[in-house]
Amino acid sequence: MSRVNPAKPGNPLNRLVRAELHKARASRVTWVLAAVAPAFCVAWTAVPALLPAPSEEVRLAGVYNMAQQAYVFTMILGILGMAGEFRHRTISWAFLVTPRRGAVVTAKLVAYGLVGLAVSLVSALATLAGGALLLTASGHRAFSQEVPGILAGSVAANTGYALFGVALAVLVRSQVVAIVLACLLLSYGDNFLAWLVPDVFTWLPTGAARALGGMPPARGELLPAWGGGLLFAAYVGAMVLAARLITLRRDVT
Repeated sequence: MSRVNPAKPGNPLNRLVRAELHKARASRVTWVLAAVAPAFCVAWTAVPALLPAPSEEVRLAGVYNMAQQAYVFTMILGILGMAGEFRHRTISWAFLVTPRRGAVVTAKLVAYGLVGLAVSLVSALATLAGGALLLTASGHRAFSQEVPGILAGSVAANTGYALFGVALAVLVRSQVVAIVLACLLLSYGDNFLAWLVPDVFTWLPTGAARALGGMPPARGELLPAWGGGLLFAAYVGAMVLAARLITLRRDVT
C-alpha cells in the first residue's frame, strides 16, 4: 500500500493560488463583472463601426480594439480581490497562516491575472463575433489579417490591468479609493495630460496599452505594438514591485 509522504506537501504557492481562485469563483461580483465586460465591449463596437472612418483598416482596428474596453472590469476585479482583504480585515489572518507576505501577494497576482485573462479572452471573442456581425450588416469588410494581433494585444493589455489593480489595492488598501483613483488616472488623467501636452500621451500607460491593442491613435502617434507592450509591462512591473516592497514593510494591524 502506498503512503503519502508528509515531507512533500506540495508547492505552498500553488495552494495559495487555488485558494484565491476558489474565493474569486465564490464571489457574485466576479461573475457579474465577468458577464458585463464582454457585453460592454460589444456595445462599444457600434461607435467605430457606424461612424465615418478614413479607411477600412482604421475602421476594423477601431472595432476590434473595443475588446480593450474590458480593462475597466479586469482592473476592478484585481482591486476588489486584494482590497477586500483589507476591508474585511482578513489580511492579518492571511499573513498569520502564510508568514511570507510576498507569497500572499504573489498568489493574488497569479490568481487575478488568470481571472483577468479569462475575462479578457471572453471579451475578445465576444468583440470578434459582435463586431463582425455589425460590420457585415452595415456593408463593411469584417476581417483582415491584422485582427488576430489586435485581439491578442487587447487580451494582453486587459490582463495587465488586472495585475495593476491588485498592486494598486496593496498600495491604497481602500476599495473605493483605489477604484476612483484608477478610473481618474487612467480614464481621465492620461487624457487630460495628453490634452495639455499631446506628445506625452505616447509614453503614458493608456497610450502604451492602446498601442499594444492596435488602437488607432486619437491624437499624435503611438508606439508599435511591441513597443507599447514593453512600456506597459514596465508600468505594471513597477507597480507590482512597489506593492511587494510596501507589503513587506507596512504594518497591517
